[in-house]
Amino acid sequence: MKKVFVANDVKMVGVKTGYGLDKKIDYYVNIPGQGRIYAFTRKYSPNTYRISRAGIRVNELLTTRSKDSSVMRLVKYTRYILSYLVEEYQIPRAA
Repeated sequence: MKKVFVANDVKMVGVKTGYGLDKKIDYYVNIPGQGRIYAFTRKYSPNTYRISRAGIRVNELLTTRSKDSSVMRLVKYTRYILSYLVEEYQIPRAA
């Protein structure tokens, strides 16, 4: 697993799905000119939904530090899966 940074205009957007105990957040990578690409689904947490519902730059998400464990689990998983997403969907990398 290597560190991957993407272009600054690439954002991660979270969309809430389900109700009650089945609430989840579907995360999409929003690339200008290509649209939304499905990335992954995670368990619902109010703080992770708050930071991702309007879109957060992926590079900013990767460098986020928080005392909230759900946010840090999201950061850790995003770091883990980002190299796969960049390779599979040709997401533009940072120069």
